[in-house]
Amino acid sequence: MNTTSFEHALTPTFIEALRKQAEQSGWWHDVLNDPKLIIAVRGRSLNVYWQGQAIFNVSCPNGSLRVTTHEKFLTDPELAAQVPLLEDGTFETAVLKERGLISYYNSGTGNTGTLSKLKKTAALFSGDEKRGCHEIAIRNAKVIDVEIAFPGRHVIEGDEDPWNAPRVDLAAIEEDGDHARLVFWEAKTYRNGELRAIGDNSAPVCQQIKAYRTILASQREAIEDSMTRVAANLVAFQKMGWKRELSPLIVDVGTGKAKLRLGDEPQVGLIVFGFDAAQRDSKVWKDHRTKLEKEIKNVRLVGDAKDIKI
Repeated sequence: MNTTSFEHALTPTFIEALRKQAEQSGWWHDVLNDPKLIIAVRGRSLNVYWQGQAIFNVSCPNGSLRVTTHEKFLTDPELAAQVPLLEDGTFETAVLKERGLISYYNSGTGNTGTLSKLKKTAALFSGDEKRGCHEIAIRNAKVIDVEIAFPGRHVIEGDEDPWNAPRVDLAAIEEDGDHARLVFWEAKTYRNGELRAIGDNSAPVCQQIKAYRTILASQREAIEDSMTRVAANLVAFQKMGWKRELSPLIVDVGTGKAKLRLGDEPQVGLIVFGFDAAQRDSKVWKDHRTKLEKEIKNVRLVGDAKDIKI
């Protein structure tokens, strides 16, 4: 059972507000000119990701843009001075309070701009898995979305408790005859315990992927329709000057030249990265890998996330 319909695409009003913003210098102009940032649309909002951290969250109430960032990203990464610790146990932070936080957005180039500083600070809060997913997304032009949430509560066969707003890592578009196929990927580092089975039980990631496939099948029409309009949103960003490379297939879907579909059976694959040759060839891991490949149709194992092609 799902209580909330899937909707990720932005409205024409939202797109028009962004188009007007793109004509000015400032944060959105800088985002569009940075091909290593990920722009992900969320229906009522838009997130700008750096290594899994949303450095901008954008909404459009009443036709006007509202932009926020998390307060933790406003700590200036250029801070370098020492802060005295006084005899009473307090730190002398009077000067720090004045210069420690970024209080004005500056569109400076290179390392002098605010966007560069936000990225540096955001990276401090990112783990290996988030960094790897980011590298996969920016290096694969077929990726259409990241961290895709399925809102609502979902009852999955074999689980006692409903899944609450599960989130899959990547969505991409593949050729499918005269059409385009929407496929999803869960990405995990080699060290993630969810890849390993205990006894005769399946590895937890297998149930996770089964849940995604069940949800996709249950919301097929809504997902196909919404992600088609997401493709149109990305094409609109490209017209605004977005520097990220988009697959021609995404462009064809966004302009109505190709029909997007999930296929008869929704596809959710598994990507494993972050390992060396010795880890890859260990007997224990080979046993786990064999079990994964028996239950998951498409498993990709690549040591470095930067080398993954989807």
